Amino acid sequence: MRDKRLADWRGLAFGGLLVGMAALLAACSGATPGAGLIGAGGGGTPTTYAAAGNGQPPPAIMVSGQGEAIGKPDIAFVELGIDVTDPDVGAAITRANETMRNVQAAISQQGVAEDDMQTVAFNVWPEDRYNDQGELVGRYFHVQNILRVKVRDIGKTGDVIGAGLDAGANSINSLSFSIEDTSALEAEARQKAIADARERAQQLADGLGVRLGAPISVSESSGGVPVYYERAAVPEAYGVGGGAPPISAGQLTVTVYVNVSFAIEQ
Repeated sequence: MRDKRLADWRGLAFGGLLVGMAALLAACSGATPGAGLIGAGGGGTPTTYAAAGNGQPPPAIMVSGQGEAIGKPDIAFVELGIDVTDPDVGAAITRANETMRNVQAAISQQGVAEDDMQTVAFNVWPEDRYNDQGELVGRYFHVQNILRVKVRDIGKTGDVIGAGLDAGANSINSLSFSIEDTSALEAEARQKAIADARERAQQLADGLGVRLGAPISVSESSGGVPVYYERAAVPEAYGVGGGAPPISAGQLTVTVYVNVSFAIEQ
């Protein structure tokens, strides 16, 4: 009898130890007894947990949308250049500097501020010249100076170009148009991009037979500030009072892209 009672006490002590260890482990892990279980306990009410509670993201539909808005350019950028050649490098640089000062003065008379004129290149390089027999007959030096001009009154772009060329510039490296403030066009394009994304998501939801929920994440990117470039040649009449060339600015398009994740309603 004594041995049987001793065995019973040992059984109870071992069972208590197991229960204590289980409670300790549950406390350390932060788990709640019965968590994640369905119908746990002695016939009590089953406990269920949503999918988002187990570390998994909620089901969603991810789409991309695109929107565009069209506007007219209101600023122009012109790159006017001079290229001077002389056997003496010092003389070439002096001539180039004088010519560029004349070009800047002529452009200023068209209402362009000094802050809107920027030198973007100044290059000097030698050129060896040979006769038909391949003999060196001389070395010449090229001096190139390129001025970038921002024309805020876009209607005077042609006058600015004409004034610069008549003052001594002998090349137009580029002509481009842009929009100074694109915020209004971006807002319009953004709304179109959002509507496009929602329409795409709804089509997917209808095709899958599910209900589309609220957006849960969104990101945006844009095509940047639109710029239209046009290469320009120097008309032969320039430098002899040829007048301003006709300039057409056209239209520019602002594009916005959005990536949206919509929840799937359960």
